[in-house]
Amino acid sequence: MKSIRSLLLCALLAACASQESLPLPTAAAPDSVVPGTIGVLVDLASAGVIVSALAADGPAAGAGMRVGDVVQLFNGVSVVDPRQFYRLVLDSPPGSRVQVELLRAGSVIRVTVPVEEADTAPRG
Repeated sequence: MKSIRSLLLCALLAACASQESLPLPTAAAPDSVVPGTIGVLVDLASAGVIVSALAADGPAAGAGMRVGDVVQLFNGVSVVDPRQFYRLVLDSPPGSRVQVELLRAGSVIRVTVPVEEADTAPRG
């Protein structure tokens, strides 16, 4: 039984090695998904997520968001945790504008934030 598994593994590896490798794409295809960003970091809050850091020259800072703001709604969707918030941001197309509802010092504030293309270049 062990030798049959070894033979199958060798056959699989040989088949994969004999395949011609395809060239890697150099640019994103027009129909590929490009992640968005608004330049914020958030942490969990009791009623959404709290802004813990902003990119100084990022879209969120330019739209008036501040550290300490609690994000309650993102494009009409209730924000429940950081993971969901980041997914909403990443799924927003670069070049679009999103409506964000914030709670700041007991007041509800609505801002419109432009979405930029997220930098996905490898760091090294």
